[in-house]
Amino acid sequence: MELKISENLKILRKERGTTQDDLANHLGVSVQAVSKWERGDGFPDITLLPYIASYYEVTVDDILGCNALRKQEDIAAFRNQALILINKGKRKERLALCREMQKKYPNDEDVLCELMYDLFAVDTTGNSEEIICIANKLLKSDSLETRYGAIQMLALTYSKLGNDEKAVEYAKMVPCNKDLLSSVLKGKELVEHCRWYFFDVCDTMLRLSHNMMQCPEAEYTAKERHAIRETIYKFYHMIFSEGDFGFWEIRLGRLCRDMAISSAEMGELDQAFDELNEMCEHMEKYQQFKSIQHTSLLVRGLQYDSSQSGSNSEESMAHAFLRSLDENSRFRVLHTDERLQVIKNRLQALG
Repeated sequence: MELKISENLKILRKERGTTQDDLANHLGVSVQAVSKWERGDGFPDITLLPYIASYYEVTVDDILGCNALRKQEDIAAFRNQALILINKGKRKERLALCREMQKKYPNDEDVLCELMYDLFAVDTTGNSEEIICIANKLLKSDSLETRYGAIQMLALTYSKLGNDEKAVEYAKMVPCNKDLLSSVLKGKELVEHCRWYFFDVCDTMLRLSHNMMQCPEAEYTAKERHAIRETIYKFYHMIFSEGDFGFWEIRLGRLCRDMAISSAEMGELDQAFDELNEMCEHMEKYQQFKSIQHTSLLVRGLQYDSSQSGSNSEESMAHAFLRSLDENSRFRVLHTDERLQVIKNRLQALG
């Protein structure tokens, strides 16, 4: 165990507003000895530890850093268990785990962040008051990433509640996506940063186009929606030019499903079935995905594995796609065609 005595003594002295002289006089030692302990050039005699702890009104474990170490171990175990649960789509179980950790560490920002995200995923409206309370607390964090997450949750929660004015107010707190890192990083760090940008850019385009097409004011026809999705589908193939899609096979499967919806709307039934078959091919590859080291030029060398992404539901994506074939009214024109059963069989085989 790495002792943190010097750091802890400095932190306690500053928090209590005392001086090295104060502690030295209390213990009956020289101020040089206290200074030496805080520099890490030596440790207090073991018999002095209870007196130091009493002076600062803490435990000997606090002086040694044992409690901090146990907390680190607890948080690491929590994150590992939480990752397993989210990968299985067990959101409610994960939320219960977060609540247990919050009872133990009520002010830990990592625990609060995980709790906030799970509250949002399980029931945004029902949990809105608690989400907003946690997010406002996290806005005071020293971590830029934590503050951004809090702003994101506030904007999305207020939007879900129909308070568009507050949602926009928080959304505008996030600066425009000006990538300064690409201008200041150098060497391998610059290369990796740029490659991760290309890795994510297709997913950003997919999300923005979906939100845009959901808006009635956009007034896109079925043919235009198909063209937009086809453009993004092709863009994925441009970025991942060697077909090393890895995790993004799931996005390509969804694009094919949605293109098939538009094709069915247009009465292009053969085209719709071709796209549904492509959907199945992508889903079959996604089902087999564990990890990948990308080889395409723009993302070469990046590694990604299935544990880095989770699910909001225990339902598999293959099952969700299968259900959409039955429930989406725009697929009804395909229900009398025997080719649809072939598609269903392929999805059912994926579990």
